[in-house]
Amino acid sequence: MGPRSSNKRLLGIPAAEGVAEGPAHLLANPLLVSERRIAPAEIASELVRLDEALDSAESHFIALGEELGSQGRQAALEIVTVYRMMLRSPEIADVARRKISEEAAGAEWGVRQAIDEMRTTFAAMEDLYLRERGRDVEAVGDQVLRALLGLPAFRRGEGRVAGAIAVAFDFSPLEVARLVNDGAIGLVTETGGRSSHAAILARSFGIPFVAGVIDACTEVGSGGGLVIDGDKGVVVCNPSAETLGQFRRFRLRSLGRQQRLVALHDLPAVTLDGVTVALHANIAAIRQIGGALAAGAEGIGLFRTEFLYLDRPDLPTEDEQFRDACSALTALEGRTATFRTLDLGGDKLPLAVRIPEGHNPALGMRSIRFSFRRPDIFRTQLRALFRAAARGPMRIMFPLVSGLTELRETRRIVDEVKTELQREGVEHNPSVPLGLMIETPSAAITADHLARHCDFLSIGTNDLMQYAFAADRDNRDVDSLYHPLHPAMLRLIKLTIDGAASAGKPLSLCGDMAGQPLCSLVLLGLGLRDYSMNSSSIAGVKAIMRSCHAVDAQTLAMQALELDSEKDVEELAARALSKTLPPESFDNDLR
Repeated sequence: MGPRSSNKRLLGIPAAEGVAEGPAHLLANPLLVSERRIAPAEIASELVRLDEALDSAESHFIALGEELGSQGRQAALEIVTVYRMMLRSPEIADVARRKISEEAAGAEWGVRQAIDEMRTTFAAMEDLYLRERGRDVEAVGDQVLRALLGLPAFRRGEGRVAGAIAVAFDFSPLEVARLVNDGAIGLVTETGGRSSHAAILARSFGIPFVAGVIDACTEVGSGGGLVIDGDKGVVVCNPSAETLGQFRRFRLRSLGRQQRLVALHDLPAVTLDGVTVALHANIAAIRQIGGALAAGAEGIGLFRTEFLYLDRPDLPTEDEQFRDACSALTALEGRTATFRTLDLGGDKLPLAVRIPEGHNPALGMRSIRFSFRRPDIFRTQLRALFRAAARGPMRIMFPLVSGLTELRETRRIVDEVKTELQREGVEHNPSVPLGLMIETPSAAITADHLARHCDFLSIGTNDLMQYAFAADRDNRDVDSLYHPLHPAMLRLIKLTIDGAASAGKPLSLCGDMAGQPLCSLVLLGLGLRDYSMNSSSIAGVKAIMRSCHAVDAQTLAMQALELDSEKDVEELAARALSKTLPPESFDNDLR
């Protein structure tokens, strides 16, 4: 192959924030296993080989878990624990044994078929988070196959890992942990996305990751220079001296900006004309609370409880959920946590639950509808939350409530649970504020009715956009329709804000829109005063709030509501933001 062109830009998905510069470390391709059949007399010995490989893989997981635990890598340790459960699950171990016993498959081929069947199931799911779990199945199977074939536990590439940017078709979370421990400073893959476990780990380790880069392994030569931007999803191959100079200057400016944002940590989010805004964090696990508070969160505006149910073969018990909620409240040290009840159903189900998903899971049996279908699971969660609420300030909110009939049914079940706890003499807090998420146009249009029958509302813009535009949020083919500054979205949000205000009830917004700088300014003008977002966005939004006048934001919002298209609104907001933020203080990438 001839010399590679310099300054070639490859575009991917921003999976973990940050920038990095270094040589490429290209990993070997994933394992390929060919079909192999055995004689009946060999079945017993192949089953022994399989069991030995399962034991070897589990020993590897245990050793890796101990290593990660000693380093305080809690996020990685939890994933390794899940992998150990998956390793012994019937879907992998039992299916592989059956392939060997009934179909005379060699052990490697039996494992390969079991993994392929399980991955096919995940790949058919519409929910992006569940599709990404198929990569975890592959990672578990890879460890068993390596043990069967007598290969090292991890694939290797050429050259040193330390100080390099690792490039591969895909990474398992285990490989991410190993690469970081070996000194890798960035990651690039051809597949995957932001919700993969590999990306979650990269963010927890604080190293940039660009996923979904088409032909990355072909375009990148091992040892060649790379620059990657995990904020924008850009990879530059063999950067020129000029590009490297620009990158290094940008990195210095970014470091300076981060230092300035950190300086805002203890300052309130108050506009120049005295309007106070509350900034909360969205989290999915207790381990994220420390980072949220360090980022300046005033509390947790959205605790996604369903992740306690996923990636495990059984359902969490009431006591397990109680302890989990209590641990979260303890970590918050008196700050309020808003727990969202299970956002499950359709194709996003625990391994222990199976219900028909229907032809369109996003429009089917999910969220509060799933809770009505499985009241046993719902009541167990409610009991745990009401018990934990006696230990610290908490709010409970219900997802995807589309109208007053569903809200009344929810409150009926809640009242029965509270009566049950009272009758049993179980310590609990019966006065927990109860709210709901506005995630459908029907809920937004009738927000004034709903607000009169609950204690608070919270707008979930991710699903609200999906349903408003009939555009699957995870489908790239309709991604252009999924725009938060579309006039229709702004009108739905304004209706909800006004509806909550008419009933005198508090309202927050906890979708991705809350943390987007352009959107945050428009939302302020629409009347929003409580934002909940990813922790990494809090400092930037606070900087905007402290640099603007609420009255100017109101004028901006009124103008935006009269515009015809999302493009016009975005240009209007961009002009306003450029006037709000001093150019010497903030880079353009803040937008």
